[in-house]
Amino acid sequence: MSKDNESVKRVKFGNFRLSENAITVGDIVVLDDNLDSEWAEMKPDNPRKKDVPAKLMAAFCIICLEGKMSFTINQKDYELVRNCGLICMPGAIVEHIVFTPDCKLIIGAISERNFGKAIMQSAGIVRKWLIKNNGIGIVNYPESVREAFVQSYSLFKRLWLFSGIKEKYAQDAAIGFFYFASAIFASIMSDQVDINIEETNISRKKELAVRFLNDVHEYCSTERSVAFYAGRCCLSPKYFARIITESLGKKPGDIIKASVILEAKVLLVSNDYSVQQVSDKMNFPNSSFFCKYFKSATGCSPRQYQLYGEKAIEKGQ
Repeated sequence: MSKDNESVKRVKFGNFRLSENAITVGDIVVLDDNLDSEWAEMKPDNPRKKDVPAKLMAAFCIICLEGKMSFTINQKDYELVRNCGLICMPGAIVEHIVFTPDCKLIIGAISERNFGKAIMQSAGIVRKWLIKNNGIGIVNYPESVREAFVQSYSLFKRLWLFSGIKEKYAQDAAIGFFYFASAIFASIMSDQVDINIEETNISRKKELAVRFLNDVHEYCSTERSVAFYAGRCCLSPKYFARIITESLGKKPGDIIKASVILEAKVLLVSNDYSVQQVSDKMNFPNSSFFCKYFKSATGCSPRQYQLYGEKAIEKGQ
């Protein structure tokens, strides 16, 4: 199947390139792996910016088959080892990615609209579980499931490459496999999670916390006031701040600022915008205010970060 252009891939995986073997269908779904080769392609476009954040505007799943992978998602550290899988809701910002030399992965991503519209029971259960876990979940796979899944995935790729699936049916085939993986994930998850996900209701406070996190991911590029996010939940800023602090352990203002800085980093290292343009896109009154805001949080100027990435922050500290 033909590969999508680089702009579509960037939407999925930020500043990281997919491998030459990736399966992509429009802006709907991506499947990729490094089972038969080193993942030399999984590097930033600019080697000077090795450790820069990437915003993933899709639901994604990572299955670690060998070795170890560590990274930060939405300012929280995670580590995947052999037979470990992670699934995350759209809008996450990923950074500090580190692979061991023997790391083998299968990665899938599905667009936000298709992830949200899935009518299958397993997909609904996974979404509900993710909400309870603030958008990110991890499970451990039994060895038998790992082997069966890898065989199924390899067979799917062979059929995909050699069957000549017509373009208008490609979406059904790719999404179908993603839902197949979701069913496996939900089945394993149900054995490892203590609560009955299908019957337990999500508390109002948890719903508000998840909505706030989703709103921050969507609107932080232009909205930085707690009042804006409280208004979207029809609550007073004071009461809203108390609920968010109780639920997430951080003040909403701190969460918003951290997300604004991550969003700014993504734009700065994209090579598509000047500092002035980033300031304008993020609704700062002027570039001088933006530079002060950014430097107070990171210790370096936006231009320094644009040139040298995280190394600029290390030098500033």
